[in-house]
Amino acid sequence: MKQRPIRRLALAALSLALAPAVTAGPASSGPVVCGYYPSFLREALPAEGVQFDRLTHVAHAFAWPEADGSLSMDADFVYPQLVERAHRAGVKIQVSLGGWGQSAGFSPMAADPDARAAFVRNVIRFCADHGYDGADIDWEFPQNSTDRNNLNLLLAELRSGLDGADSGMLLTMAIPSGDWGGQWFDYRTLQDRVDWFGCMTYDYFGSWSSRAGHNAPLYPPATYNSGSVDESVRYLTSTRGLAKEKIVIGIPFYGRGCDAGAYGAANTGGNVEYGYSEIAPKSKNGWSYRWDRTAKVPYLLNDTFTKFISYDDTQSVRLKCEYALKSDLSGVMIWALGQDVIGGGQPLMEAVGRAMQTGSAEENGEKPLASALLNAYPNPFNTGTTIAFTLGRPGRARLEVFNLSGERIRIILNEDRAAGPQTVPFDGAGLPSGTYFYRLTTPSFSKTGKMALLK
Repeated sequence: MKQRPIRRLALAALSLALAPAVTAGPASSGPVVCGYYPSFLREALPAEGVQFDRLTHVAHAFAWPEADGSLSMDADFVYPQLVERAHRAGVKIQVSLGGWGQSAGFSPMAADPDARAAFVRNVIRFCADHGYDGADIDWEFPQNSTDRNNLNLLLAELRSGLDGADSGMLLTMAIPSGDWGGQWFDYRTLQDRVDWFGCMTYDYFGSWSSRAGHNAPLYPPATYNSGSVDESVRYLTSTRGLAKEKIVIGIPFYGRGCDAGAYGAANTGGNVEYGYSEIAPKSKNGWSYRWDRTAKVPYLLNDTFTKFISYDDTQSVRLKCEYALKSDLSGVMIWALGQDVIGGGQPLMEAVGRAMQTGSAEENGEKPLASALLNAYPNPFNTGTTIAFTLGRPGRARLEVFNLSGERIRIILNEDRAAGPQTVPFDGAGLPSGTYFYRLTTPSFSKTGKMALLK
């Protein structure tokens, strides 16, 4: 693993009297749409590119605790422009503490009353100095009953400290999707101190899996079930006593791949994590798209049936958002902002924002979205470009490419698609330089765009 530059913050102790414990209030006046913004994706998605109008909250990841209660973070973590733009858009922004590989300091810190007090002071000081609206705790994961009890103490003291500094400060937690990582969380106690719990409803499949599976199925697949969003929500509510209005489900803007010839086939290696921006161009470009009608998620198989990728697209993202709304959950969270940037668009973020702002247009009796052919990006292009469009309603979509003489040279899409924003890659390899036209046709819509291939 590449070593990260770390800046250690030595924060002076604050003479801050902790207020009596206060129970956390309602998570939000409307559904939560919280996007995690990891500092390592800052180049891919600078602050000016974040679609704050589609978010209610941002979790800026990650700083992390040391055993003595001090905070550490990457050298370029502090990002005033991100905080400023969030607040300008009316979006709350929290500092997220911990994360995978950065949680080792939680256990010794939480076990020491002095270190716990220092941590609380340092978090409050950091929020005040940099304008954050609260803290998000991502301890991955408590390992025993001692950790469980100390986590209860830590969250009680942090809740009191945040409320004493500013009654509007948020305290949220990222939590695992099942019992393996979640057995040492005391949810019944913690829910009185936490505004909402972001359940990491993804990574049901990965390098640890013996067979190729879905990264984040909404419902249990018909075969080879290694977990699903719906099962995780039922586990948290029915088994662990967590109130559904405290739950935010996770939506991954990434997928996982391996060497396998089919869903459920043996995972023989080659395990890779891909951002959506890496996955989307593969569809119809040496890979075939499959949709699991039971699990409500897509996957890709390469044309030689040796590679498998499980991921989320605009259709599965929309269905997860609608599930959160229909189930009266607190909302959704995204890991991670910036992983769906394709050209000038963010198709998954746009799908989340639309679904969470309006719910299901068909169910709510609203007018469907208008179909539109948006653009090709880049344009002009050298070899490859991506064509973006929006479907007003689900149905058959056909996307064709023609030369200047009006001859059709390629059909790059001809299949049923969900309503909402879409992207389709176009590979111009083997074609001469020149002007080409692309035409989108649906049962109720047809429009043509122009693009230039320059070699």
